[in-house]
Amino acid sequence: MASFGPSEEMGVATGELDAVVQDTEFFRSLVENGSDAIVSIDQHSTILYANQSVERVFGYRPEELIGEKLTTIMPERFRGDHFESIARYIETGERELDWNDIQLPAKRRDGEEIPLSITFEEHSYEGERVFSGIMRDISDRVEREAELERQNERLERFASLVAHDLRDPLQTARATLAVAQAGDEDALDDLDAVFDRMDELIGDVLTLAKQGQTVGEAQAVDLGRVADDAWETVDTGTATLVVGDDLPAVMADRERARTLFENLFKNGVEHGSTGDGVTIRVEPLADGHGVAVADDGPGFGDTDTDRLFDYGYTTSDDGTGFGLSIVDEVARAHGWAVTATTGADGGARFEVETR
Repeated sequence: MASFGPSEEMGVATGELDAVVQDTEFFRSLVENGSDAIVSIDQHSTILYANQSVERVFGYRPEELIGEKLTTIMPERFRGDHFESIARYIETGERELDWNDIQLPAKRRDGEEIPLSITFEEHSYEGERVFSGIMRDISDRVEREAELERQNERLERFASLVAHDLRDPLQTARATLAVAQAGDEDALDDLDAVFDRMDELIGDVLTLAKQGQTVGEAQAVDLGRVADDAWETVDTGTATLVVGDDLPAVMADRERARTLFENLFKNGVEHGSTGDGVTIRVEPLADGHGVAVADDGPGFGDTDTDRLFDYGYTTSDDGTGFGLSIVDEVARAHGWAVTATTGADGGARFEVETR
């Protein structure tokens, strides 16, 4: 029975395969059309060659880079070190870093920095030393790793919070139950309050877990309407809401934006009340890129505003310390920033920048 090599089975004669392997244009096509950017420089860091993929990775056409210094696609803070490292390597032959799959930042034409995985090679061409870098944009991988790290941090925080904050009311519940079993029926009312407290803690922890996830499908959202809807679901007592005109419409997950307002309103009602009811205002920021939620209460006083968004931080005996953490999680999940400051009337003011 006749046997066939791989090339013959695929319909390619051995001679034809040899011709392809030896064809310079074949390899040029592989290099030019590969997914990775390839850049070659001389010992003075002048770019001698750039393949077509540099346009996708860096935003430059190959002909725009050839003849320029490699520092063109390098963040400014690394440029001096690069020239010094190249000079030392040429002089000593000693590598200061691993040349295989090293992670370094690069600078695109539009100024954006991106993380790259780079493998360096050195070879000789026409008697000259040439250094080549095979560069892969790993932005997606870096973001996945960062999100995994954030999730792990949240899990650790949740474990600590549940262990600490739920253990205290649970121990109180056991002690109160023992008193009730001894015949003090009034203790049952206290027990009911403890269970309410535990239910509130569990609800806030679950909300935090949800807000830590990535944002769902974003849509154009009218923040004024979202604020009105959020107010309807909060126990506001005698508080008053005033929603200003010209609130911006933003791209957001509507339900999570509503959660942000709900927790800001809860905070204002809880900490801003002076006995006659607090007035909470929602108004656009001066530059139009965000909103402020401000109350006319007593303000922050001696509160450490730098810690307001920390998990579990509260100045109230009844608070869980999770409300403003939830606000911060929602804001950061959207790429927004939230800060606490004192309002013009001395009350608390939270500014949410949405750009």
